[in-house]
Amino acid sequence: MNSFRKYAIWIVGLGLAAFIIPSTIGSLGKFNENTKPSVKQPTQPYEPPFRMDGTLWAINGTDTTSIFRTEYATTLAAIEIGMMYRKSMDRDMAMLFFMSGGDQLRSFWMKNTDVPLDIIYINSAHEVVSIQANAQPHSTQSLPSDQPASYVLEIYGGEAAAQGIGVGTKVYWSDKQ
Repeated sequence: MNSFRKYAIWIVGLGLAAFIIPSTIGSLGKFNENTKPSVKQPTQPYEPPFRMDGTLWAINGTDTTSIFRTEYATTLAAIEIGMMYRKSMDRDMAMLFFMSGGDQLRSFWMKNTDVPLDIIYINSAHEVVSIQANAQPHSTQSLPSDQPASYVLEIYGGEAAAQGIGVGTKVYWSDKQ
């Protein structure tokens, strides 16, 4: 009877193998370079959305020269990324960077930035102290401030001149209401 069990186990094992092996081999050919992923890939590259955190005003004397919808960069991560990877920008959009350490010489670059920008350096008294106009996209050239600054404002390239923003212009902002 013991030998009968051995043969029965072998027969059952061979029977299972007869079904499992062909189905496994047949499915191997189904996964190749033509196989479509089950998760649909985006057709457009990712672009960070604009987040309106507040409003910013540029003032010359007693005249408000311009108003911008503004996104605030307050964390180290947000400051490091800034306007990178954004494919477009409205002329009334801005990003204001709150730099740590008070008034210091600052420097930005345009690596991974697709939109030309005016980089405006602002001191703790809310005065524009330096402007790097029309910074070229994707440039790794250092764009330093001429004077110490606590804040950096990025707006669409050429808008500082178009809006009358220059050294000495006062800049104020408020949170979104």
